[in-house]
Amino acid sequence: MTHYVMKKDIILTSMVQHIGSPDGELRDRLIYTMFFRLINEQKDIEIDKMSELLETSVEFLLFQGIEETNSDDVFTRTFTTLLIALILHRDLEENFLTEEQFKRTTTALIRYLTLEKDTRGYVNGKGWAHSIAHAADAADELIANPKLNQKLFPELFNSIIVQVMRSDILAHDEDERLINPLLRLLERGMDSEIILRHVEQLPSLLEERKPYLDDERYWYVVHNVKTFFKSLYVRLSEDDLHISLQQTILHIVKKL
Repeated sequence: MTHYVMKKDIILTSMVQHIGSPDGELRDRLIYTMFFRLINEQKDIEIDKMSELLETSVEFLLFQGIEETNSDDVFTRTFTTLLIALILHRDLEENFLTEEQFKRTTTALIRYLTLEKDTRGYVNGKGWAHSIAHAADAADELIANPKLNQKLFPELFNSIIVQVMRSDILAHDEDERLINPLLRLLERGMDSEIILRHVEQLPSLLEERKPYLDDERYWYVVHNVKTFFKSLYVRLSEDDLHISLQQTILHIVKKL
């Protein structure tokens, strides 16, 4: 048994060391898939080890090369957010993270969403980076957790909207992934009026951005906003939720 644990620890250490490999096959299909199986399917990683993995992720991996926009460090950051999401999902089932660990993770993810500049989706020859989509997955798991203080809901909403209003075009279904944590906020009890007020302000918010962007980047923002809120409208209408918000989204998007 001891030999098995030692061997598994060696494998996990190697997986962490190569979590951001530019080899998409190794990074995505092998390492991430193995983390998923060990953490959430087989539940074969002990609580102490998961806490250690989370600490390493938040302290050493999540912000690696964060100031860069076109380097391979993006793979380390984005697949670290996926690892964090897996651990948060397991915590939702077993509640092993302390309040302090959860708080540090929350602070780190919000900060990451603020700082990430590399919005590449699929990278030729290297596979998916998909930083915004992966961060949205982690945010969704974070918001689902009862340990999250409801006072942070507006800040998390703002961190999602910041992604929507980027001046880099989001063309790899990031809107669909960003909608999940937003709907989770509503599910957890965030007042839909917060979203409604933001939607009503969209025309003026876009006008405020316009003088600071060239024409191409301004229309990227418009594209991102329209795509996101059209998708949100569809998701809300599917379940007949928040009718006044649906109507406002439809009215405003037609004006953009």
